Amino acid sequence: MKKTRHVSLLVTALVLVAAGHAYAEGGNGTGGGTGGGTGAGGNTVRLDSRVQLWVSGDARGPANVGKNTGAGIMDANFTYDTTAAAKAAYGTEVLLGTTYTRSANQPNGNGSFMQGGFALAKLTDKGVQIGNVVDLPALDGERAFMRPLIAFTPKFIVLVAASEDNDSGNGNPKPVLFLADKATGALVNIPGNQRGINKPIDLVTVAQQSGVNVDNPNDQRGPHKIVSVTDDSFLVGMQYNNQAQEVFRFTIGADGRPTVNWLQRYSNNAVHNRPQVAYTPGAPEAYMTAVECNAQPANIGIRLTKLDVNTGKPLASQIVVKADPNQNRYVSEPHIVDLGDKVGLVYGITSKARNKADGNGHAGGANVSHASVFSKADLAPVGQPLVAPANYQRHPGAFAMKYGPDAQPAIGVISGSSTGTAKGLLQVIPVNPDGTLGAKDPLKVYTVSTYSDVANLQARGKRNPNNQAKGFINGIGDVPNPGFDKPGGFYPEVRTFSFSTVTGYSGPDAATKGLKESLWLSLVPATWKQGLSTVPGGVSDSAGNQPAARTDAPVEEAGKPSSNAKIALGGTDSSGCNTSGAAGGRGASAFALVAIAIAALRRRRNDAERTGEVS
Repeated sequence: MKKTRHVSLLVTALVLVAAGHAYAEGGNGTGGGTGGGTGAGGNTVRLDSRVQLWVSGDARGPANVGKNTGAGIMDANFTYDTTAAAKAAYGTEVLLGTTYTRSANQPNGNGSFMQGGFALAKLTDKGVQIGNVVDLPALDGERAFMRPLIAFTPKFIVLVAASEDNDSGNGNPKPVLFLADKATGALVNIPGNQRGINKPIDLVTVAQQSGVNVDNPNDQRGPHKIVSVTDDSFLVGMQYNNQAQEVFRFTIGADGRPTVNWLQRYSNNAVHNRPQVAYTPGAPEAYMTAVECNAQPANIGIRLTKLDVNTGKPLASQIVVKADPNQNRYVSEPHIVDLGDKVGLVYGITSKARNKADGNGHAGGANVSHASVFSKADLAPVGQPLVAPANYQRHPGAFAMKYGPDAQPAIGVISGSSTGTAKGLLQVIPVNPDGTLGAKDPLKVYTVSTYSDVANLQARGKRNPNNQAKGFINGIGDVPNPGFDKPGGFYPEVRTFSFSTVTGYSGPDAATKGLKESLWLSLVPATWKQGLSTVPGGVSDSAGNQPAARTDAPVEEAGKPSSNAKIALGGTDSSGCNTSGAAGGRGASAFALVAIAIAALRRRRNDAERTGEVS
């Protein structure tokens, strides 16, 4: 092996060891501005994120955190109404919705405190209006309402989750469905649901009644991602028995009656795979990605599949990112984003810790996020992978968005703290006109929450504490602002937002106690009025109520990382998903580490793709 290759491997090892610890402590370099402002005082507009408490978890559940006791609000999924009727009203309001697993104050018959809930809000031309917060009926089983998903039809709020409270009654979770009235938030009777309004309908049973063949219908299945195909029809990426990749499509009738159009298996070689789906409205095909492996950590690679949206039949499928156990290279947690004629993947490259093999699917070593782009036509790679697009390396999410005054395509990479004590951050990665990825820029980092948690309380409060659990964080791009360019309107400088609901402590007092998570509504300015010079700001629950604050500092000064940023090589951020001791150390800016790593690794990217080493 050449000396230069030894050096590059050493740099790769440094990235793998340190990346889990390193993150941007300041995030945006502005010192966490308080928002608001008078619009005077400088030539550069400071784009503060509108972040406000949506659902408090402080008084939810028992005082202790442990198996099935929960941790307040967990695993939030969210969307905004994109139906035709809703789009016609975007000039005045946009309906926002979120669903989550919540801690109940009393256990069910199986001793589990984990139940479901959802909440609504409206973004109007005057600001954010918090609406109904609904606790769903108590269900049976340890996993009563897990990995919930939310969508809208013209009439209904669609709530899908994995639940043991289903038609099988054998303790295996399956996808189930609640419907609520979009106008009132009240649950509605689902035609064909023999279990009544307070129990969800079993979607596997619906599939069988719809004439769809379902292999082993009483086995466990867990939904992981939902996307709209039409105003009343949806795709769901689903994990089967912790060993296979599936997607199904279902449709909600005008009366609320569900049908399952198809359910398709894509791989039987996919342990702990969490399938993700992406779709361009009106297209004949959709895309699914998930890990491919026969052991964990994932030892084969990441599969990308093109599928017929009307039948589910695979049109093309291949391993697009390869693992290489001989080089201590494994893959994890791919997220897929729709980029028009291309798709983007954000995923982890993981190393296996030498003395840490817990047998439950985790490497125990460090993780480095990567981003890649692939052609929809033939699934071929476009350009080179981008190393470490996330600001925290554990469990980041990703979504498609438009960015800047010209609404250029971009990937939003959102990530959160492993300890629950630090901010949630959004890194904007531009997509070049040729489809390749732009650089990771510290001037494009936005704060999405004061507190965030992807590996501490949420993991310790689930069914497998200290084992295979995580907190999920993600975002949605291109939410229109009804107040754009209106005198006295909400955030009149901003055309569209990126929208997130982030789980974290409700404030410093809750963080000190360290017992419960709450839910934050976050709107990050994404595109804005032409001619404005802007810089990322801080977070505020009043951002947008007045014209955006101004600063005299030029963009390159106001947006640069804090001068006291430093790298922390300690704590627990780099360990796998084992949450024991998860209240470990905090780090600072990742940018210095990433810059060093990228500079060293850029020289060997082409060779790395051939050899399967970390790139």
